[in-house]
Parts: sequence; C-alpha cells; structure tokens
Amino acid sequence: FIWLIPKPADVKLLLGLLFPTSGEALVFNERATEVTKNERIGYLPEESYLYRFLNAEETLDFYGRLFNIPADVRKKRVNELIAMVGLDWARRRPLREYSKGMARRIGLAQALINDPDLIILDEPTSGLDPIGCREVKDLIRALARRGKTVILSSHLLSDVEDVCDRVVIYYGGRIQAAGSLKELLVRP
Repeated sequence: FIWLIPKPADVKLLLGLLFPTSGEALVFNERATEVTKNERIGYLPEESYLYRFLNAEETLDFYGRLFNIPADVRKKRVNELIAMVGLDWARRRPLREYSKGMARRIGLAQALINDPDLIILDEPTSGLDPIGCREVKDLIRALARRGKTVILSSHLLSDVEDVCDRVVIYYGGRIQAAGSLKELLVRP
C-alpha cells in the first residue's frame, strides 16, 4: 500500500485527464496520457458520480460493459463485488436511496469491476460508520494480499496506520519523504 495526500490534479495527471506542464508521468512504464493503461486502473474519487436511477446490479453491469467484460464473467463479478462491499441486501434499490456510506461502498465496487492492477482510492472511508470503515480497511488489505497496488489518499492518519505499508509525502510535484510510517514518524 502507498499512502499519499495528492491534490486532485495529481490523480487526474496519473489517469491521463490532465497533461504535465513539465516532466513526464509514467504509469505501468507508459505515459500517463496513454488511455489504454486505464484498463488496468480502478479509481474511487472522493465524490462518486454514479447514475442515481440505477441499482447496484445495473451500475456494476454498466461499468463492466464499458470494459467489454463478457456477460457471463460480468454477472459473476457483479455478484461477487456486491457481496464483497456488503450490499447484498440493497442490490436492487436505486442508488438515489443509498446513504453516503452505501454510495461509497458501491463506488468501491465500481472501481474494482475490471479487476485492476492499480487501485486509486480517494478518502475511501468517508461517510462510513465505524463498522463500515473496518470492513473497507479489511477489503483494502485483502486486495493487497492478492497482489494489487493500492494508492490511498486520505487525511485520516488512522486509515494510514491501519492499512499502509509504505508512505509517500508528496508536495509541489515532488516526493518529499518516503518509507514506512514508523520510519517517517521518527524522522526529525
């Protein structure tokens, strides 16, 4: 896990939505502006913009279609992800009826629909109750155990302490410090 507090523009740069004014940004050894690399990325923005008239199944099916996931694989993945984020009981409720915490959960499932290698999570526990926070943190750790790289953007040090094994402090377009949380906390 890597934790950093990037500006929204930094994440947009990694996703190829903004272009660098100088230097070069690489993701998977490809320029960040190379759109095809996004097929390997899952992104949960701080505010998810999902279609509120769809339910959880329809939402994940829609995003699975965008990735050209075959129907049989997509159906299985939709069911797995809804269970993984704890929304089985609300799978057919329109998203407009979801609480903020429920919306975060379905947003996280949407970010995982393509089984990405790199997952960028911006404030993933925002709006969740304490049990929901623990469940999302456990899910993040499980993703890392499966070999996924997770970039966690959070202002909550408790989230960082609970899930991150490497911390990067990024400011002004440059890495200011990097290492384990323990190493960085003892630095003068």
